[in-house]
Amino acid sequence: MRAVILCLLLSGAALAQNILNVSRLPPRLREMESNWNEKPLECSVTPTKPALNFSFRIQAGYTVRVPMNQFEGTGHGWIVMTRITPQGGDRKPVYLGARTPLPEVPKTKVEIEMGGGYLLGEGKYDVRWMMIDDQDRACHKDWTIDARLTRAERAARVAMRPNTVDAFSLRGYPDASRTRDDAPPLRISILMHAAPLSPRRTRLRATDQMLLIGSLSALLERLPTRSVRMVVFNLEQQKELYRRDNFTSDAIGQVSRSLNSLQLDLVDYKTLLNRQGHMDLLTDLVNREMHAEQPSDAVVILGPVARFEDKPPPGVLEKPAGTLPRFFFFQYKPWFRQQASLPDSLTLTVNSLKGKVLTIRTPAEFAKAIDQLEKRAMGN
Repeated sequence: MRAVILCLLLSGAALAQNILNVSRLPPRLREMESNWNEKPLECSVTPTKPALNFSFRIQAGYTVRVPMNQFEGTGHGWIVMTRITPQGGDRKPVYLGARTPLPEVPKTKVEIEMGGGYLLGEGKYDVRWMMIDDQDRACHKDWTIDARLTRAERAARVAMRPNTVDAFSLRGYPDASRTRDDAPPLRISILMHAAPLSPRRTRLRATDQMLLIGSLSALLERLPTRSVRMVVFNLEQQKELYRRDNFTSDAIGQVSRSLNSLQLDLVDYKTLLNRQGHMDLLTDLVNREMHAEQPSDAVVILGPVARFEDKPPPGVLEKPAGTLPRFFFFQYKPWFRQQASLPDSLTLTVNSLKGKVLTIRTPAEFAKAIDQLEKRAMGN
């Protein structure tokens, strides 16, 4: 039985999307019975409160603590399954699964903590969670989720239908059910600053990537566009990582791969010697937008604050005759850091072009920023 379960749950096809094919699950797993072994698996599970994220989807999940003295030796591992059933709509349960193979575990008293999550539309949901190890021991927990927006978030419009469930993704979240505004479509350039939310970090974490990819996906969903130019860059590395004209949501996976390739803790010696290389890159990106054969109506710099505080040198921004694109900086800052700070190089560059800097700490602020962008880009 154990081999059958592992084969069904741990195949690459099933785990690629994190959503399991219900028709391939044995009845015992589909019902998520808890009596797997007389000796239970020790673990403690804490549900996390649902909250709106920057892709305008409600995010919920859990953290679990596991004593590792249960897995001494080699060849151990576990499967985590989560069944989420909407209390409304068609009440069809969604099964998510993930596998964790373990390295050799020595004698230890350590408890590890890990987490998991999923995306929801508004509504109430029943959750049954289970961890099953290689010895058929099981740990389980049941809880209920009430996924709804706060009063401050009401203007954000959740991008998933009520009573629906989805897995996390770094490839964007296309939603065929969305309705576009009837406003005239815009030419948009998105310059993504691929950097950690905290300037002190030297590594782009999964949470940083989810913030950037989720925000990009939301912009593509919400803005009426006739063309999108997508650029990914990093000032620390003084590199343009990705560029594509006529960008669509189908190519978000390419952006994700460019973020995965970024190694912030490895900087070329020549890059370190070029002390103004970050400004050379930034001014080149801006000048290319201003002198493009088909200039955009709006240029959006999307990402965290930069570590640098240089102003563009006089004369380096080559403003052409005629109408300039409207420049915006969607400046992400951690919600827990509210103190004033000096403007960074991205802010100073956008200000020099008489653009608009919009500080974003919450999804509600992100929704307001999108509204401002649309109004200003259309001259309202």
